[in-house]
Amino acid sequence: MRKQVTASIQLSLYVQMWIFQLVGLCIFATARAIHLTHHASWSLLVGTCADSIPMFLWNSWRFDIQAITYISLPVIVGILFIPYFKKEVVSRFKIFMRWYYAIMLTVLAGIVIAEFFFYKNFNSRYNIVFFDFFDEGPLELLQTMWQDYPFMSILIAILAIGTVILMMGKRIGTIFVGRRWRRTRAWHLVVISIIIAGTTFVFMRGSVTRYTLQVEAFMVSTDEGVNQAVPNAIYLLKKAYKERSNSFKLYSCEELLGQEGFSTLDEAITVAGLPIVQAENDEEKLAKTLFACHNEDCCVSGKKQPNVLIVLNESWSRFLLEMDRGDSLDLLCSLRAHLDEDLLFTNIQSVRNGTIYSLEALTLAMPYPHFFNSRYRFESLPTSIAYPFKKDGYSTTFITGMDPTWENVQEGLLHQSFDTIIGRQDILHSVHGSTTSAIGAYDEFLYQYILSYLENEADGKPKFILALTTTNHPPFTYPEGMNLPPLSDEWYDSPYLTGDREVLQKYGFGAQYANQSLGDFLTDFKHSPVSDNSIILVTGDHNVRSILDYEKVAKEYMYAVPMYLYLPQAYRINKEKECDITQRYGSHFDILPTLAPMCLNEGTAYLAIGQNLLDTNRCSSSYYSYNERQLLAPDEGDQDSLMKIMKTRELLMKIYYQQRFRAEGQ
Repeated sequence: MRKQVTASIQLSLYVQMWIFQLVGLCIFATARAIHLTHHASWSLLVGTCADSIPMFLWNSWRFDIQAITYISLPVIVGILFIPYFKKEVVSRFKIFMRWYYAIMLTVLAGIVIAEFFFYKNFNSRYNIVFFDFFDEGPLELLQTMWQDYPFMSILIAILAIGTVILMMGKRIGTIFVGRRWRRTRAWHLVVISIIIAGTTFVFMRGSVTRYTLQVEAFMVSTDEGVNQAVPNAIYLLKKAYKERSNSFKLYSCEELLGQEGFSTLDEAITVAGLPIVQAENDEEKLAKTLFACHNEDCCVSGKKQPNVLIVLNESWSRFLLEMDRGDSLDLLCSLRAHLDEDLLFTNIQSVRNGTIYSLEALTLAMPYPHFFNSRYRFESLPTSIAYPFKKDGYSTTFITGMDPTWENVQEGLLHQSFDTIIGRQDILHSVHGSTTSAIGAYDEFLYQYILSYLENEADGKPKFILALTTTNHPPFTYPEGMNLPPLSDEWYDSPYLTGDREVLQKYGFGAQYANQSLGDFLTDFKHSPVSDNSIILVTGDHNVRSILDYEKVAKEYMYAVPMYLYLPQAYRINKEKECDITQRYGSHFDILPTLAPMCLNEGTAYLAIGQNLLDTNRCSSSYYSYNERQLLAPDEGDQDSLMKIMKTRELLMKIYYQQRFRAEGQ
């Protein structure tokens, strides 16, 4: 007769499982130590934050034991039910356990290693941006990773970890604990199973109190770098996935206000620094609060409304612009003369930190990521940057070198007051000799198309154009015959850049090509008659990634993008005031309030949650630069209060959009 599994065998399997779990805990601990070494400060943790060490270690362990318990759940269930099988099943279960942990812990090692490079690229731990990998084409991103990172070395390291764990599994499987009961009583197995189940339940909750482990447990110190090291990569991926899934979960106005500690809409509007207007209900009040009306006629010296071109320049970085040294390191190329002639704002940040997020923020001040992929993208919204221009008689166009079907941009923008969407194929068919990279028509051909489009006055309407460049982006390929200045050792040896020579060369050429293409376009544009009545604003969609070493680069450069502004002579102010104005702090939210007074007619309403950067009646010290992760201002003491203002304005935008989305669903 076959023997049943004894209590000692069940205990032995449980101990063996714990040894595998300890390997996983060591992987988490190693990753956390590396994070503190590279992105935070050990000296700060053991110095000024020494009193935080017990809580740091305790909460870190809670996150790690929760994650490893979820990973072990299939094994735990097997151990609980193993007594109900014949003893011969145990050997097969040990083989399963050995291979299961070898695979899962290898995957775990891969995830934490990948997060290290994710942080280098995005200066952030895993967040919702991670899932762009699946949205933007994994094959292209794998190609970029192959080119920019030591992919083979990483793969070999991960496989080596898996091999070691598999070999360890042989020894772990021989461990036997407890005395060899000749006879197992039923209550032995019941007690052991209850202990295993109870321990598992507590570890899965991460808590024995009423509340499960939450993001509040991140906060163990006054230093954000230390707090960032508390959660592990698995928890952050789960959190990011939940945020992605709940991006468009609808709440009532009261629920949204309550989540941020407000009891009434008026209270939030006051904190946001916006005027409270009288209205029949909160929905009407909020709409009147968020939208401003221009009170003066835009015409200057009898001229008709100006054309407007806004360019989102891929990865256009303020820091790289400031690395230019002229003849010894020419990064500006033909753009140099135009930056000297026109207005260049340097204290600007992108509101968001990715191309699609910046495009949605610029066009709609959208607080919800991937709006163009949501079911609400079909609703036309008056918050669109194109809406007041179209209402005022402009033809409105989006032009890009990429295929505009990416991220549903074409479908989304066509419902947001853009008359026409022009993409790669239109440029290739219209511009003689134009060519394309894997991601889009090269910038020089995009700009040729834009100039031709501006000069075409067939419909007699002023033009509003939003453009997006693509060439300054991996895989960094360029048209044949490209002639750029050589990158000097000053570039390759810069202490502020990270990466091998090949990677630095690609990013350097990308910056030069973007600047030269823009500079050549501006030269041709200024020789065209349309320059007399056209405004051009160029800014970055986000800062350059991967190559900036943020351990050495000051925090104000972290999300810094330039903002170039060309104004016809009729709109220029005196040089002295312009020098003061260009030092003002600002962000993408300030673009529409800056352009509206020069372009829109009296009484035309537009979304106004930003500032007019050209307002000569305001003191420059009152301006600030908002990015979703940091706020910059002339007075550092004001940063926390100003961040509260902008976060509350984004809350009001959430309430506004949710009101509209709920109305659509009714």
